[in-house]
Amino acid sequence: MKYLKYIFAVTVLTGFIYSSAYSQRLTSYWMQHLPQATYMNPAKQTNCKVFIDIPVLPNFDFNLSHSGFTINDAVIPRPYMPGSYMIDLNGIERALEDGNNINLETDFSILNIGISLKNDMHVSFGVNYKFTEYFQYPKALIEIRRGNYRENGTPLSFDFKQSLNLHREIYAGVSKNFNNTFYVGGKIKYLSGYFNVKADKMNVDWYTNTAADGMYEWTFNSDFDIKAASVIPWNFTDSADQITGVDIDTTMLNSQTELVSALKSPGNSGLGIDIGIEYNIDNRLLLSGSLIDFGFIKWKTSPKIMTQQATFVFDGVDIASYLNDTTTNDPMGERILSDIVDTLQNVFNPDIEEAAYSSSLNTKIYLGANLKITDWLDAGFLYRGSFFNKNLISAYTFSANTNFFKAWSYTLSYSIMNYSANNVGMGLSYKIGPFQMYLITDNIAVPLWAVNESNFSDEMLRNTKTVNFSFGLNFLICGNRYDIGLME
Repeated sequence: MKYLKYIFAVTVLTGFIYSSAYSQRLTSYWMQHLPQATYMNPAKQTNCKVFIDIPVLPNFDFNLSHSGFTINDAVIPRPYMPGSYMIDLNGIERALEDGNNINLETDFSILNIGISLKNDMHVSFGVNYKFTEYFQYPKALIEIRRGNYRENGTPLSFDFKQSLNLHREIYAGVSKNFNNTFYVGGKIKYLSGYFNVKADKMNVDWYTNTAADGMYEWTFNSDFDIKAASVIPWNFTDSADQITGVDIDTTMLNSQTELVSALKSPGNSGLGIDIGIEYNIDNRLLLSGSLIDFGFIKWKTSPKIMTQQATFVFDGVDIASYLNDTTTNDPMGERILSDIVDTLQNVFNPDIEEAAYSSSLNTKIYLGANLKITDWLDAGFLYRGSFFNKNLISAYTFSANTNFFKAWSYTLSYSIMNYSANNVGMGLSYKIGPFQMYLITDNIAVPLWAVNESNFSDEMLRNTKTVNFSFGLNFLICGNRYDIGLME
């Protein structure tokens, strides 16, 4: 598995070179002195007067998760052949649910500034780029290996969902501290969309006739509702009213002026809000809640709405008609395949409408509680719910958090997420002079394996469903009242 280490190293290096990102990891929520925690709850306030996150600092954040099978589920040793492995289709099927999610999130930070005021208020401003990809695929993809026949007449249902979004946000936020007991905060965001693919429905049902007189008859029912838009003009190419591909207008790509103009003002506008509260009970129990990325984007540049509801019945091929056809010398197999493809293109050719549409952001909710045990130790609980195509994806995190040397925070976390209960995470942040460094992960499997390949780290990697890692360097300006640094 050494080649995986090289892939991981290249991924990290690429992130350092090309991106500056901020973390939304679960482990960082209860880390004191870390300004990035305010991105998950705008009611939180930093302990320094000024916080600046600028792209020249090597911040890196990457999150990839899969709710389906792990490496251990999919790969097993080959019997009687030591050191050889094989794909375990039964293991993959056992691990899959009816709907399985593949999620990718990356946030590119251009500039974030936070300022603490004397009246217990905190204001913030920022510009960020966000990319999210949520894809859901059905268990039927592996079940089809046993054939399409079902005695009870139920169909094989291929139900896919897709939500891909790239947009820019420009925000302004404020939070208020009332007597160190009640904190309330919010952000208003102006959104500009660059690219979107949204599939509310992408479903094909495959029925097999179980009656004695129609045992081999297949019926396919399709139901599609797909929306897409891009700042780069595009359209479908067609032949005889059949879609044959996608045509991208390269004129803009070749014109630097037009491309820069589209990147500055993409023409797809929207609004979003973050709101949060925290309530401190007897200075020991802290209750927390927030709603993040609640909003929408109106897509107006090259929008396409593709819908389709069609039925196709296949009851076999009349071989005699092809044997008696003397108009062509083409092989019979090619003619049969060509006719079937033409029929499918005619039946499943979607209706395309060029009209503006709206898409919602991938909204998240956070609910948590933190119990102060000593001046330097506390225990936290956090629930995160992510909304994807009207589905709620839940995660639960328990953490032990330490704060020492007035500038160091260390967190050990345990999370249940992505249908997996083996996620052990860690987070560390410390400040020297005006610089604060942090390292955070919700699952130590990949970082541990990358620095110390062993049987233990190999086993952790083979059972993980989540890969995320955050590393960053913040610039903080602290006065005497808020001093948390080792050196000033």
